[in-house]
Amino acid sequence: MPDPFALELERLLSSELTHSVFQPIVDITTRSVFGYEGLSRGPSDSQLHAAPLLFETADRCGRTMELEALCLRTIARDWSTFRLDSKLFVNVSPEKLKPSGKKYGRLLELIKAHRLSPERIVIELSERYPTQETASMIAVLSWLKEQGFQIAIDDLGSGYSGLKLWSDLKPDYVKIDRHFIRDIDTDLVKKEFVRSVVELADRLNCELIAEGVETESELAAVTQLNIHLIQGFLFGRPKAIPQVTFDCLKSSQRQPVIGSTSIAQALTVFVQPIPSSTTIQDAWQRFQNEPTVFSLPIVDEGKPRGLLHRWRVLELYSTPYGRELYGKKMVYSIASADALVVEETTPMEEISRRLVDEDQHYLKQHFIVVSQGNYIGLGTTRALLQLITTEKIERARHANPLTQLPGNVPIQTELEWRLGKGEAFSLVYFDINYFKPLNDVLGYRTGDRVIKSLASILKEIFSELDDFVGHIGGDDFVVISHLAKVEHRCSVALRQFGQKVEDYFPADVIEQGYIETYDRSGVIATFPLTSLSAGIVFVEGSTTDTAETLANEASHVKLKAKASISGMATTHR
Repeated sequence: MPDPFALELERLLSSELTHSVFQPIVDITTRSVFGYEGLSRGPSDSQLHAAPLLFETADRCGRTMELEALCLRTIARDWSTFRLDSKLFVNVSPEKLKPSGKKYGRLLELIKAHRLSPERIVIELSERYPTQETASMIAVLSWLKEQGFQIAIDDLGSGYSGLKLWSDLKPDYVKIDRHFIRDIDTDLVKKEFVRSVVELADRLNCELIAEGVETESELAAVTQLNIHLIQGFLFGRPKAIPQVTFDCLKSSQRQPVIGSTSIAQALTVFVQPIPSSTTIQDAWQRFQNEPTVFSLPIVDEGKPRGLLHRWRVLELYSTPYGRELYGKKMVYSIASADALVVEETTPMEEISRRLVDEDQHYLKQHFIVVSQGNYIGLGTTRALLQLITTEKIERARHANPLTQLPGNVPIQTELEWRLGKGEAFSLVYFDINYFKPLNDVLGYRTGDRVIKSLASILKEIFSELDDFVGHIGGDDFVVISHLAKVEHRCSVALRQFGQKVEDYFPADVIEQGYIETYDRSGVIATFPLTSLSAGIVFVEGSTTDTAETLANEASHVKLKAKASISGMATTHR
């Protein structure tokens, strides 16, 4: 009797009836779409509509390669119609990557036919399938990377090769299998597994993607582990037209951004509070039911009253007749009334200082976070230390070596986050005028001191919590701030820099008012004394601009500023 599934597969392949759906991968740091994974389905009225049965049937019939080729063609065709800038993740089995120059050419032909860029495509290799020919696959992947493609390992922890595949292939991304993400907020074993993967990824300079995030509790858990690329139903299901929702993120929520001051809000995890009238016996039952909770916030009418620690209840219950003596007492009688309470906007450095300074005998493990005095969650000292360490590493990694200010990567990240937030801000491009003549006359050491002086001036003037000061390189700086009084503050920066730079010139040069040195043609010429210019872009709310278009606009208005008598120019977006 003919196999109905095999017959249906033949129909789908011969008539090319598969269709594509796309699931978002989001970056919660910038609250933006990082990419979409292209997935394939059979027709909605087909027995092989569901992907698992479709691919199982193809595997059983020995037609997996045909099906994969069809799916790749369909995904490329459908994706090209959307003209999105995000990355496209596509699944490819190891078998399809066996060496074949002909297949290499077909892949590039497919990309070019649909006007797709290899730099925007990530090839996903599933760990579910055994890989026998690792050496030949490495050669194929090297070729793919040379063409601009990126590589991801899918389903880490689900299959055969585990860390060996990671070590051999050196991927750009590793996707943690949804098995380890499901209930990670309550499963200590899964949490420790993922924590070890995060530590390994940090050492190997590899990005992690958490798959299968479906609840806000799971999102909070992976966020606390410093994973910022997320895929799961919480942000969007696979759809024929790419769609995403950020409803699970508070519009005002700000995750840690490289180069920015992180605040208590980024460390906050909501733990259901208990009123001060709760009995110790009932609180102990909460601890029993929630093994990952080590402190319970005591809150009355929204206001925090203290913390009840698991170890404190254990200490009482370990004494003779402890349960009988203390079980019916109110939790407030044994709570830590000296718990550290911080506003959600408190910088993490301030939290760290207060944790160390407030008690010389022991380091508090938890602190309470409030919004205008009302309880919103708990932070942990461990998460705080991890965040401080991570930020310091990232700052050092992406900082300008001369000024130690955030460089191009964090500037880009900050701009993308501000745009994603949809609120008004200003982007200022500072540039030193006639810096080369100063360098030529006074030497590069003096030039470096001038650049560091400007960095100090900008940090002092733009020092509010919402300000960001970055150093593009050379004598170019960027400031991102709110709109209020930004022109006035830029004027102050120009004036202070003009006064400071005079300290570096000899008195006779200051008196004559110009520098005499060789121009770019090798001819002696005169140049005005070094000064500062500022091009200001006002971004007034939601805009279709990208970080790249804004940077280009800032560069354009900077040129106008350099030609202006005042040294400033502005534009609005």
